[in-house]
Amino acid sequence: MNFMGDGSILHYGQQIQDCTLRRLWDELKKSCNFLKVRSEVDEFNLHNRWKKRGIAMVPTKFGISFTTKFMNQAGALVQVYTDGTVLVTHGGVEMGQGLHTKVAQIAASAFEIPLSLVFISETSTDKVPNASPTAASASSDMYGAAVLDACNKIKSRMEPIAFKKQHSSFEELVLACYFERIDLSAHGFHIVPDIGFDWSTGKGHPYRYFMYGAVFAEVEIDTLTGDLHTRAADVILDLGFSINPAIDVG
Repeated sequence: MNFMGDGSILHYGQQIQDCTLRRLWDELKKSCNFLKVRSEVDEFNLHNRWKKRGIAMVPTKFGISFTTKFMNQAGALVQVYTDGTVLVTHGGVEMGQGLHTKVAQIAASAFEIPLSLVFISETSTDKVPNASPTAASASSDMYGAAVLDACNKIKSRMEPIAFKKQHSSFEELVLACYFERIDLSAHGFHIVPDIGFDWSTGKGHPYRYFMYGAVFAEVEIDTLTGDLHTRAADVILDLGFSINPAIDVG
Protein backbone atom coordinates (compact mmCIF):
# COMPACT_ATOMS: atom_id res chain seq x y z
CA MET A 1 0.00 0.00 0.00
CA ASN A 2 2.99 2.29 0.45
CA PHE A 3 4.58 1.66 -2.95
CA MET A 4 5.35 4.61 -5.16
CA GLY A 5 4.23 4.56 -8.78
CA ASP A 6 4.14 6.57 -11.98
CA GLY A 7 3.81 10.26 -11.17
CA SER A 8 5.09 9.98 -7.58
CA ILE A 9 7.46 12.79 -6.59
CA LEU A 10 10.59 11.78 -4.68
CA HIS A 11 11.88 13.85 -1.76
CA TYR A 12 14.45 15.56 -4.02
CA GLY A 13 11.84 16.52 -6.58
CA GLN A 14 12.31 13.90 -9.32
CA GLN A 15 9.15 12.38 -10.75
CA ILE A 16 8.93 8.60 -11.15
CA GLN A 17 8.17 7.31 -14.63
CA ASP A 18 7.75 3.80 -16.05
CA CYS A 19 7.52 2.23 -12.60
CA THR A 20 7.15 -1.57 -12.77
CA LEU A 21 7.56 -2.32 -9.08
CA ARG A 22 3.97 -3.38 -8.38
CA ARG A 23 3.98 -5.85 -11.30
CA LEU A 24 7.30 -7.32 -10.15
CA TRP A 25 6.09 -7.58 -6.55
CA ASP A 26 2.89 -9.39 -7.53
CA GLU A 27 4.81 -11.70 -9.87
CA LEU A 28 7.34 -12.59 -7.17
CA LYS A 29 4.68 -13.15 -4.53
CA LYS A 30 3.05 -15.64 -6.88
CA SER A 31 6.23 -17.38 -8.07
CA CYS A 32 7.59 -17.94 -4.55
CA ASN A 33 4.15 -19.06 -3.31
CA PHE A 34 4.45 -16.66 -0.40
CA LEU A 35 1.19 -17.43 1.40
CA LYS A 36 1.79 -21.20 1.29
CA VAL A 37 5.38 -20.87 2.52
CA ARG A 38 4.32 -18.50 5.28
CA SER A 39 1.82 -21.05 6.52
CA GLU A 40 4.48 -23.78 6.41
CA VAL A 41 6.93 -21.58 8.34
CA ASP A 42 4.36 -20.88 11.06
CA GLU A 43 3.65 -24.62 11.32
CA PHE A 44 7.38 -25.46 11.53
CA ASN A 45 8.03 -22.89 14.25
CA LEU A 46 5.07 -24.17 16.24
CA HIS A 47 6.53 -27.70 16.38
CA ASN A 48 10.26 -26.90 16.73
CA ARG A 49 11.60 -25.35 19.89
CA TRP A 50 15.23 -24.72 18.96
CA LYS A 51 15.13 -24.37 15.19
CA LYS A 52 13.18 -21.52 13.69
CA ARG A 53 12.40 -20.34 10.19
CA GLY A 54 11.67 -16.87 8.86
CA ILE A 55 10.68 -15.42 5.50
CA ALA A 56 10.76 -11.95 4.02
CA MET A 57 9.97 -10.08 0.82
CA VAL A 58 11.78 -6.82 0.13
CA PRO A 59 11.30 -4.40 -2.79
CA THR A 60 14.04 -2.25 -4.30
CA LYS A 61 14.32 0.89 -6.40
CA PHE A 62 17.82 1.76 -7.60
CA GLY A 63 18.68 4.95 -9.48
CA ILE A 64 21.00 4.62 -12.48
CA SER A 65 23.52 7.47 -13.01
CA PHE A 66 26.17 9.20 -10.95
CA THR A 67 24.56 11.86 -8.79
CA THR A 68 27.50 14.12 -9.61
CA LYS A 69 26.72 15.48 -13.06
CA PHE A 70 30.23 15.73 -14.57
CA MET A 71 30.88 12.02 -13.99
CA ASN A 72 28.12 11.06 -16.41
CA GLN A 73 30.33 11.06 -19.49
CA ALA A 74 32.07 8.26 -21.36
CA GLY A 75 34.48 7.86 -24.26
CA ALA A 76 35.44 5.05 -26.61
CA LEU A 77 37.77 4.37 -29.54
CA VAL A 78 36.71 2.04 -32.35
CA GLN A 79 39.04 0.94 -35.14
CA VAL A 80 38.11 -1.20 -38.14
CA TYR A 81 40.88 -3.12 -39.90
CA THR A 82 41.13 -4.27 -43.51
CA ASP A 83 40.67 -7.93 -42.54
CA GLY A 84 37.21 -7.08 -41.21
CA THR A 85 38.11 -7.20 -37.53
CA VAL A 86 37.15 -4.45 -35.10
CA LEU A 87 39.16 -3.25 -32.10
CA VAL A 88 37.28 -1.47 -29.32
CA THR A 89 38.76 0.48 -26.44
CA HIS A 90 36.56 2.13 -23.85
CA GLY A 91 36.96 3.79 -20.48
CA GLY A 92 35.28 1.07 -18.43
CA VAL A 93 37.06 -1.58 -16.37
CA GLU A 94 36.24 -5.28 -16.72
CA MET A 95 36.18 -6.93 -13.29
CA GLY A 96 34.12 -10.01 -13.99
CA GLN A 97 30.79 -8.25 -14.45
CA GLY A 98 30.72 -8.84 -18.22
CA LEU A 99 31.18 -5.23 -19.36
CA HIS A 100 33.62 -6.11 -22.15
CA THR A 101 31.25 -8.78 -23.47
CA LYS A 102 28.31 -6.39 -23.63
CA VAL A 103 30.39 -3.66 -25.28
CA ALA A 104 31.68 -6.15 -27.88
CA GLN A 105 28.10 -7.23 -28.56
CA ILE A 106 27.08 -3.62 -29.19
CA ALA A 107 29.89 -3.15 -31.72
CA ALA A 108 29.10 -6.46 -33.43
CA SER A 109 25.42 -5.54 -33.64
CA ALA A 110 26.19 -2.07 -35.00
CA PHE A 111 28.33 -3.44 -37.83
CA GLU A 112 26.17 -6.55 -38.27
CA ILE A 113 29.16 -8.86 -37.94
CA PRO A 114 29.89 -11.97 -35.82
CA LEU A 115 31.03 -11.34 -32.25
CA SER A 116 34.23 -13.27 -33.04
CA LEU A 117 35.40 -10.36 -35.21
CA VAL A 118 35.28 -7.87 -32.34
CA PHE A 119 38.21 -7.53 -29.95
CA ILE A 120 38.41 -5.47 -26.78
CA SER A 121 41.64 -3.69 -25.90
CA GLU A 122 42.73 -3.26 -22.30
CA THR A 123 41.40 -0.13 -20.64
CA SER A 124 44.07 2.53 -21.01
CA THR A 125 44.14 6.31 -20.59
CA ASP A 126 46.37 6.71 -23.67
CA LYS A 127 43.41 5.54 -25.76
CA VAL A 128 40.43 6.92 -23.81
CA PRO A 129 41.31 9.70 -21.37
CA ASN A 130 39.48 11.10 -18.36
CA ALA A 131 37.28 8.07 -17.74
CA SER A 132 34.67 8.09 -15.00
CA PRO A 133 34.79 5.30 -12.41
CA THR A 134 33.37 1.93 -13.35
CA ALA A 135 30.65 2.07 -10.71
CA ALA A 136 27.02 2.91 -9.95
CA SER A 137 25.76 0.18 -12.33
CA ALA A 138 26.05 2.73 -15.14
CA SER A 139 29.00 1.48 -17.20
CA SER A 140 27.10 -0.67 -19.73
CA ASP A 141 24.83 2.28 -20.45
CA MET A 142 27.59 4.88 -20.75
CA TYR A 143 30.37 2.99 -22.48
CA GLY A 144 27.97 1.00 -24.62
CA ALA A 145 26.51 4.28 -25.88
CA ALA A 146 30.00 5.73 -26.48
CA VAL A 147 30.99 2.66 -28.52
CA LEU A 148 27.76 2.85 -30.49
CA ASP A 149 28.46 6.53 -31.23
CA ALA A 150 31.90 5.66 -32.63
CA CYS A 151 30.50 2.77 -34.70
CA ASN A 152 27.80 5.00 -36.16
CA LYS A 153 30.39 7.59 -37.19
CA ILE A 154 32.35 4.93 -39.09
CA LYS A 155 29.17 3.50 -40.62
CA SER A 156 28.13 6.93 -41.89
CA ARG A 157 31.50 7.26 -43.67
CA MET A 158 31.10 3.80 -45.18
CA GLU A 159 27.55 4.37 -46.42
CA PRO A 160 28.43 6.08 -49.75
CA ILE A 161 30.75 3.20 -50.66
CA ALA A 162 28.22 0.60 -49.59
CA PHE A 163 25.56 2.36 -51.68
CA LYS A 164 27.67 2.29 -54.86
CA LYS A 165 28.32 -1.45 -54.89
CA GLN A 166 26.83 -4.56 -53.32
CA HIS A 167 29.48 -6.21 -51.17
CA SER A 168 29.18 -9.84 -50.18
CA SER A 169 30.92 -9.40 -46.82
CA PHE A 170 31.87 -6.79 -44.26
CA GLU A 171 35.54 -7.41 -45.06
CA GLU A 172 34.95 -6.57 -48.74
CA LEU A 173 33.19 -3.36 -47.77
CA VAL A 174 36.02 -2.39 -45.43
CA LEU A 175 38.60 -3.01 -48.14
CA ALA A 176 36.62 -0.92 -50.62
CA CYS A 177 36.47 1.92 -48.07
CA TYR A 178 40.18 1.62 -47.42
CA PHE A 179 40.95 1.90 -51.14
CA GLU A 180 38.77 5.02 -51.24
CA ARG A 181 40.72 6.48 -48.29
CA ILE A 182 37.82 6.40 -45.87
CA ASP A 183 38.77 6.92 -42.22
CA LEU A 184 37.94 3.68 -40.41
CA SER A 185 38.73 4.91 -36.91
CA ALA A 186 36.46 6.99 -34.70
CA HIS A 187 36.24 8.37 -31.21
CA GLY A 188 32.85 8.00 -29.57
CA PHE A 189 31.48 10.07 -26.72
CA HIS A 190 28.34 9.88 -24.62
CA ILE A 191 26.78 12.36 -22.23
CA VAL A 192 23.99 10.98 -20.05
CA PRO A 193 20.99 13.24 -20.83
CA ASP A 194 18.31 14.77 -18.66
CA ILE A 195 20.14 14.75 -15.34
CA GLY A 196 21.11 17.47 -12.92
CA PHE A 197 21.20 17.92 -9.16
CA ASP A 198 21.70 21.02 -7.03
CA TRP A 199 23.59 19.97 -3.92
CA SER A 200 22.92 23.32 -2.22
CA THR A 201 19.15 22.78 -2.29
CA GLY A 202 19.03 18.98 -2.36
CA LYS A 203 16.70 19.13 -5.36
CA GLY A 204 16.97 18.02 -8.95
CA HIS A 205 16.93 15.09 -11.34
CA PRO A 206 19.98 13.02 -10.32
CA TYR A 207 18.99 9.74 -12.03
CA ARG A 208 18.39 8.92 -15.69
CA TYR A 209 15.97 6.16 -14.69
CA PHE A 210 15.30 3.63 -11.94
CA MET A 211 15.69 -0.13 -11.88
CA TYR A 212 13.06 -2.01 -9.89
CA GLY A 213 13.13 -5.41 -8.27
CA ALA A 214 12.07 -7.57 -5.36
CA VAL A 215 13.50 -10.51 -3.44
CA PHE A 216 12.07 -13.32 -1.35
CA ALA A 217 14.13 -15.36 1.10
CA GLU A 218 13.47 -18.17 3.58
CA VAL A 219 16.07 -18.77 6.29
CA GLU A 220 16.38 -21.38 9.03
CA ILE A 221 18.42 -20.80 12.19
CA ASP A 222 19.51 -22.96 15.10
CA THR A 223 18.86 -20.79 18.17
CA LEU A 224 21.37 -22.77 20.28
CA THR A 225 24.39 -22.68 17.98
CA GLY A 226 23.61 -19.73 15.73
CA ASP A 227 23.98 -21.96 12.66
CA LEU A 228 21.87 -20.76 9.75
CA HIS A 229 21.25 -21.50 6.12
CA THR A 230 19.13 -20.01 3.37
CA ARG A 231 16.47 -22.52 2.35
CA ALA A 232 15.24 -20.54 -0.63
CA ALA A 233 15.90 -17.27 -2.43
CA ASP A 234 13.93 -15.83 -5.33
CA VAL A 235 15.02 -12.58 -7.01
CA ILE A 236 13.22 -10.72 -9.77
CA LEU A 237 14.52 -7.59 -11.50
CA ASP A 238 13.32 -5.42 -14.36
CA LEU A 239 16.32 -5.26 -16.69
CA GLY A 240 14.44 -3.81 -19.64
CA PHE A 241 15.77 -5.32 -22.86
CA SER A 242 18.81 -7.20 -21.59
CA ILE A 243 21.92 -7.03 -23.79
CA ASN A 244 23.02 -10.41 -22.47
CA PRO A 245 20.56 -12.41 -20.31
CA ALA A 246 23.24 -15.05 -19.59
CA ILE A 247 25.28 -12.38 -17.79
CA ASP A 248 22.40 -10.47 -16.20
CA VAL A 249 20.85 -13.58 -14.66
CA GLY A 250 23.89 -13.68 -12.37
